[in-house]
Amino acid sequence: MLGYVVPDKPELKIREFELYSGYYCGLCKSVKQRYGQLPRIVLNYDSVFLALVLGALGSNIENIKHERCPVHPLKKRTVVYNEAAVDYAADMMLLLAYFNLMDEKRDEGGIKPAAGVIMLKKTYKKLMKSYPEKCIMIQGKLEELADLEEQKCASLDRAAEPFAKLMEEVFSAESLGYDSKTLELLGKIGYHTGKWIYLIDAYDDLEENAANGSYNPLLLQWDYQPGKESMTDFRERIKERIEFNLLFYLAELSKAWDQLDVQRNRELTENIIYSGLLRKTEEILKKGTSEDEKPL
Repeated sequence: MLGYVVPDKPELKIREFELYSGYYCGLCKSVKQRYGQLPRIVLNYDSVFLALVLGALGSNIENIKHERCPVHPLKKRTVVYNEAAVDYAADMMLLLAYFNLMDEKRDEGGIKPAAGVIMLKKTYKKLMKSYPEKCIMIQGKLEELADLEEQKCASLDRAAEPFAKLMEEVFSAESLGYDSKTLELLGKIGYHTGKWIYLIDAYDDLEENAANGSYNPLLLQWDYQPGKESMTDFRERIKERIEFNLLFYLAELSKAWDQLDVQRNRELTENIIYSGLLRKTEEILKKGTSEDEKPL
């Protein structure tokens, strides 16, 4: 999920931050226990959001332990154990990491993605047995996304749709036994999270993509012409529309969340939904504009 879905840490209570870290460490432990040491290298904080949203629907108190690990040997860390939502989020994290490495290997080559694919191959085979339909669907959406990029699709909505549908599938955790209405709402959260991530990443990467000629639907849809317009001016020109879209996605995400029967960790999860994502939106929208200028 590219590192954008994070909490607003200054607004977290100490207990909430400890629990957030406990879910992260829980993902790490879940991967180690079920797939071994090596796959833990793809661990990321974005997947904590998925685990928290799914875990918020459970009525039981988390099984929490405090223990040391090789990365943090001096202080015991909070770890959420034996949590179905954490195991599922860890599986989706590994699945997306594998497909991402496959994509990098195909497009860019190099030793790093090739080694990553080899490292996760055995894990992917296990995931394919556990989630055959989900694996096929996610791979299909990534292929659609690659086709649109190859075609230089100039429509933001079309370009973002495969990733949004992919995230809808990821959040629709049928294996956890939720009813159809809950799964529908979870899918909406995933869909609009996917739309938000795709757009904010595209806006964040404008300079890099313009410089190296890589695909970015914003450059095409709003006809960026280097030499005739500075990137700062281009950002200012499209900023209002981008902000409208980003805030719309967050509003739809929030609307779906509000309809869920949340049983636990409401404040922590809502810190991400209502504060963390909004803060990240404001941060990225300022990038490369006059508001981003550093004081002397």
